Amino acid sequence: MDFAKDNDSDYAKLKELVSNLDVAILVNNVGQSHSMPVQFIETPEDEMKNIITINCIGTLKVTQIVAPGMAQRKRGLILTMGSMGGTLPTPLLATYSGSKAFLQQWSTALGAELAPFGVDVEIVLASLITGAMSKVRRPSLTVPTPRRFVRDTLGKLGLSCGAQGMAYTLTPFWGHALLQWWIDNTVGLMSHPTLWYNKKMHMDIRTRALKKKEREAKKSS
Repeated sequence: MDFAKDNDSDYAKLKELVSNLDVAILVNNVGQSHSMPVQFIETPEDEMKNIITINCIGTLKVTQIVAPGMAQRKRGLILTMGSMGGTLPTPLLATYSGSKAFLQQWSTALGAELAPFGVDVEIVLASLITGAMSKVRRPSLTVPTPRRFVRDTLGKLGLSCGAQGMAYTLTPFWGHALLQWWIDNTVGLMSHPTLWYNKKMHMDIRTRALKKKEREAKKSS
């Protein structure tokens, strides 16, 4: 289903599909970021709307369909893909960062609500991962491949590791956890130096993306 369309009929079909299933695990991995880092005042309206509709509304609606069955059966796992951008405000990705901050607060609260029903809830935090969304192609000590990140996530479920004491929160990749710990214990997650560096990094990513777009335009002309 196309979560950007937010069609009630799609959710009705999904509800009917899972109504008789014993769903053990729900992975909320649907998401969209900006096509490239961009100032909020220059963000296309449809991109802004899609980010909120997909990341927030889609995740809530699917969880509201699946979670009641888990609570009734007294077992289950809800795993939501968050981002360090939700705990670390990210200039030039303001709407995306805000959507992940929403998921952080929502998922943590949901974890407390569903714990008495035997349903485990975890939000998984990540910084950059190689791929089209991040515009980073080569892995490094702080940037894993998707395969490495998934392996670390599945291997650390339930440990709440690397999350600086944040309940129902997991930072599975050691490079991200170390970065999170260092920022939180030195300059601070919301300090001016952190914001300055984060802004500079995403301005550099935007510059590279624009140059690539220009090269591709020349090739096609």
